[in-house]
Amino acid sequence: MKISACLLVIPALLCGETISSKKATYDGNALVLKGDVELEHGLGKLSSGNARLEKEEKDGPFSSISLREDVLISLKNLGKISCETADLNFVTLTGKLLPQMGQLIKFVNLGPDNFTLMSQEADLELAKQADSYKVVKINANGTVQMQYGDDFTLNADRATYTSDGAAHVYAEPNCRLVHADDVIEAEKVELFPGTSTAVLLEPKGVLQPQGVKFTCHKMIWENEPQLLTLQGDVSVIEDGIGTLNCEEEVEIHQKKQEGKWILSSMVAKGKTELTYELGEGIKHLLICYGKMKLDQDRSTLTLESPPNHPIEYFHDQMKLCSNHAQLNYIDKQPEKLQLDGNVQLQITEDGTRCATADQFVYLPTEEKMILSSKDGANVLFWDKEQQLSISAREVHIARADQKETIKGVGNVRFAFSNTENTLLKKLFPFYEGKAHD
Repeated sequence: MKISACLLVIPALLCGETISSKKATYDGNALVLKGDVELEHGLGKLSSGNARLEKEEKDGPFSSISLREDVLISLKNLGKISCETADLNFVTLTGKLLPQMGQLIKFVNLGPDNFTLMSQEADLELAKQADSYKVVKINANGTVQMQYGDDFTLNADRATYTSDGAAHVYAEPNCRLVHADDVIEAEKVELFPGTSTAVLLEPKGVLQPQGVKFTCHKMIWENEPQLLTLQGDVSVIEDGIGTLNCEEEVEIHQKKQEGKWILSSMVAKGKTELTYELGEGIKHLLICYGKMKLDQDRSTLTLESPPNHPIEYFHDQMKLCSNHAQLNYIDKQPEKLQLDGNVQLQITEDGTRCATADQFVYLPTEEKMILSSKDGANVLFWDKEQQLSISAREVHIARADQKETIKGVGNVRFAFSNTENTLLKKLFPFYEGKAHD
């Protein structure tokens, strides 16, 4: 049977659904449509330049649809697909999509988890619900691009979208996530468009405009608020702060300023090492076993450690331990380091100097260190090479012209009591001083 008309409506052929086109031919098994094809189907509204509908059984419904030229599929489950060819099989519940030469297939999710997925080819998996169909999975391959959230773009070799419950996208390999000027590369990426959350495996990237570089085993990027959680062997490099290495987890908070996303704060949990340089390439190292927090707005870095794992500070063969620490910056340069609580100082290589205090302050621009005590106690300072023992409220150590000066301030004694001598021997096994009552 041959049917031809400028506008043909065949309601019976698709169980009450309608078809229209400029021309049509039908032989009992296959219906061929040409020109301005439109189909109202259980999947949604299908349109194309040409189409072919086929049956598996002569008296049964059409089981497959092939669409050609400017294909647009408006899905009932809130989405649109545009491509050049689409082959849909409603028996196997599968589909195959291809684009026009030099272009990409485009799938737009129009639900609350709005996003766009594009690729060079795609395979569909469908599910039947009563008299309707829905796309439950899209396997996208070749030059995969995805846009979601505010200014997020993901590129990968392959991606799989599933819509059972919340929308979910899994992409690999050669993933590249771009947010504004931020660029992150990863081996694998999981996206949850409904919450604009991404999970990246083995990521490495740069956050602009500060140029913060990082690597880790796993990263969780939450869009609202702008929070990046880095997990496992984390390394973060920021020119003004230094190099931060953390075994467990680092949280990076961003905020918008003058239209750009910038670093607002950073919190490291677990054993964390911060290395930075001052002066003529002299390295300083801070080690924290609790929490290290950078407040970019206040230009401060605070450190807290549990009692059994004190904070450690290394500088020029010198090691100090304490309960708390704070590093202040001016124009991204360390201005002041302050250690508080059970401060202990020693020379690490030969054990020729040691001290105890309640507080240690280092002023790098002045090349000055101040050890001080609280609540009536004294600073205890011992130097073997200079045969110097000082018990005082404060001990000042300053350097100028490559020379060092040491002086006690406030009720100074140049000998230790038996109690002070016993304490130093307990804390520092190398200590060789004597008590003088």
